[in-house]
Amino acid sequence: LAVGPQGTIKDYPGFSPSVDAEAIRKAIKGIGTDEKTLINILAERSNAQRQLIAKEYQASYEQELKDDLKGDLSGHFEHVMVALVTPPAVFDAKQLKKSMKGTGTDEDALIEILTTRTSRQMKEIAQAYYTVYKKSLGDDISSETSGDFRKALLTLADVRFCFFILS
Repeated sequence: LAVGPQGTIKDYPGFSPSVDAEAIRKAIKGIGTDEKTLINILAERSNAQRQLIAKEYQASYEQELKDDLKGDLSGHFEHVMVALVTPPAVFDAKQLKKSMKGTGTDEDALIEILTTRTSRQMKEIAQAYYTVYKKSLGDDISSETSGDFRKALLTLADVRFCFFILS
């Protein structure tokens, strides 16, 4: 019996962050971009491995991998590649902000993230949200939603945080 979410991408055997960082650097520097290499590396590594690649890239080239990807790629391909190297909590924090930005609220995105993340993930998301936006996630939820929906979202967030603290 499997417990918890079971992803389809597993750790890549024989993984070497330095080898992958170097291959990515070669794929995006110079004339043209080797999209196949980017796909083969970033789409076939677990999230934890992609984060190690990003750290190794930063250490080796004194550049953020996501910034180099943004500078070299465009369109949907750029968005996918940058998303793949973004830490999950930061990605979720940005999606939450995006869902509450401007006129109207993307309620589906709020509901999906707030109801499907573990207590630990929600704590990391709230911390990432504050780090990136210098605002509390709860304060933004309060200001961007109303009525029973607001109460439900805030209760969900509070229950998750209380559960995390107690567990």
